[in-house]
Order: sequence, then C-alpha cells, then structure tokens
Amino acid sequence: MSSIIVFPYFLRFLQINNAGFNYNIGSENSVEYAEKVITINYTGSKNMIKAAIPLMKPNPAGARIVTVSSRLGRLNGRKNRISDDALRQQLEDADSLSEELIDGTLNKFLEQVKDGSWTTGGWPQNNTDYSLSKMAINAYTRVVARELAGRPEGEKIYVNCYCPGWVKTAMTGWAGQVTPEEGADTAVWLSLIPDMRISGKFFAERREIHF
Repeated sequence: MSSIIVFPYFLRFLQINNAGFNYNIGSENSVEYAEKVITINYTGSKNMIKAAIPLMKPNPAGARIVTVSSRLGRLNGRKNRISDDALRQQLEDADSLSEELIDGTLNKFLEQVKDGSWTTGGWPQNNTDYSLSKMAINAYTRVVARELAGRPEGEKIYVNCYCPGWVKTAMTGWAGQVTPEEGADTAVWLSLIPDMRISGKFFAERREIHF
C-alpha cells in the first residue's frame, strides 16, 4: 500500500506541508524502500520549508508553517521508539539539536538497511522507515523554530507540526478512524490562531503532545 500527498500551500504567510508515503500496512514492517520513504516524508518537507521561508511576507500576526507528522515518530512512544538511550537523549535536547544530527541519524539507519544490520540497531520495529521519517520532521520543526525565534515583531515565522490521526485514506487502506476533514482540523486551527505565539511544538486534536 502506498500513497503520496505533497501539498505546499502559500497565502503569502502560510505553508502547510503534507508528505505521506509508506509501503507498510498496519503492523507489518519493511525497509525495502526506506530511502524513498525518508526522501519524500522528511527531505521533501525539509526542502519545502527552506524554500518557503525567504518567500514569506512580513505579517503582524506572524507567518505560519505547519507540517503533517505522526505519533509514530514520537521519541518516547511506548510501542515504537529508538531504544538507543544516548541517541534518543541527543534527539530530545532541543537546545543542541541540529539538522546535522537528524540527517546523520537517518544516514546511519539507511547504511544499516543496506548491510542488513538494522534489526539489531535499536530502531523502531513497527513501520520503521515511516516512523523515522516522521521523527526526523518533528525534530527538524524544533530546529527551524529555534533558528527563527530571534526574528523581530512583524517578521515572525511560527513553525509547528501535528498528527492528524488514523485518517481514512488510501495510505491506511481506508481503515482509518477519522475523516480527512477531521484530520485537517488541527492544521487549520494552527494556521488561523489570531494571536499565535507558539512555535516548535507538536500537536494532535488541538492539544500539544510530547515529542
């Protein structure tokens, strides 16, 4: 099962990134196409964010970037997490987190996929490549938010990500629990909050959740 949705939407001050691609169904796992999943879900979204920032028009309410992510990418999810404590702690440290660390983590995983050692590398065992791609975009959201935090009033850009839930789409085999409209609700909410002062956060159902 696979699905690709790439939706960059500009209104001078708004960008919504929705890149969703996966080869797995339910609890099945396969890393045969790991590089493609990571390139679309993480690298594609990252490149769109980098391209959008210089184009965003100054706005009193602040420009907004919202990226669709997933709870599967949570660092401390009970069922799906990186078991390497040292690496997880590095990725949790928002002050020292960097694009280089994120990219290096994914490159290490891809190297282990190629030599067949990924199963003992401490990576998530459920939807591994998809989970890591979403972990990476969550982490990158925090990096960009920190880099943009010093902008003066009128030139602020607020960057957040969110999980839409298990949505009824082709990627879930139409087995999801929420409609596409319901899944989009938090993205719209983050985009239109009149007095936005939140950045570098992860949301679901209009609530902040832990990375």
